[in-house]
Amino acid sequence: MAQTAEPAAAAPPPPSSPTPGEFLRAGREGRGLTVQQVADELHLDVRLVQAIESNNFLLLGAPVYARGHLRKYATVLGLSPEVVISHYETLTDVPVTPTVIPASVAVPPPQRVSLRVPMLIVGGIVAVGLLIWVAIALLGRTQSSPVSSVPQSATAPAAAPAEIPQQTNPGQSAAAPPAQPLVAEGAPAASRAPALVEQPAPRAAVAGEGVRMRLTFSESSWVEIYDAGDRRLMYGIGQPGQTRVVAGTAPLRVTLGLASAVTLDVNDSPVVVPRRANRDAARFTVAADGSLR
Repeated sequence: MAQTAEPAAAAPPPPSSPTPGEFLRAGREGRGLTVQQVADELHLDVRLVQAIESNNFLLLGAPVYARGHLRKYATVLGLSPEVVISHYETLTDVPVTPTVIPASVAVPPPQRVSLRVPMLIVGGIVAVGLLIWVAIALLGRTQSSPVSSVPQSATAPAAAPAEIPQQTNPGQSAAAPPAQPLVAEGAPAASRAPALVEQPAPRAAVAGEGVRMRLTFSESSWVEIYDAGDRRLMYGIGQPGQTRVVAGTAPLRVTLGLASAVTLDVNDSPVVVPRRANRDAARFTVAADGSLR
């Protein structure tokens, strides 16, 4: 009777390689690090570090993010990132990398939205706006031209009297007779002296003329200055040792928080800041001739 051969005993399976999570956990424990310490180094939540060590890579997102976290974890522990990635590649539950679409599959081209019509509309609106602006500018210029010529004609007669007293040469005999009797009746020096004194009289304080002020601060003081057109010339705090120069159309309205700390010059002439009794604040106006009220 023939003897049947018994099947040979199966060889023991080769020891399985550690998973990437086990490999990293062993490396962490070998270095005496806690999960919290590794999470701080990786700037991750503790639950994500635990997911890595338990091979729950779905919590890490796409495979590209999982590989990035594994490389960084291995670098923190001083391990080889390539060895960890090789363990990661051997897992069967790793999310499959999306396959490339075959070239034979026809992908419809994306529809291009035409912007020609909206651009034409916008361009038309801009062109119409420019035409309206040019028309308004030309209309305003034509309206302002006759107005500007009126002051020039009005000032012409005023300039004539100013030139008559200056022409004192002997050739003007027509204007001389009214003045000759006064010279003959009285003393020549006495009669001519008042005429010389009266010439500066028209230079009185006239609203609308320019005025220049220089303020020098010995201490900090609040200052507000407005001109006749309500234009703000200065609004703030003057610092010790600072000098500020402003100019505007008279009269100027001035407010000083600490008048004793301010030295004031108007039209290059020093003036005294008016103050009320027992009050260091001052509020006054400056005329074109430099007078303070």
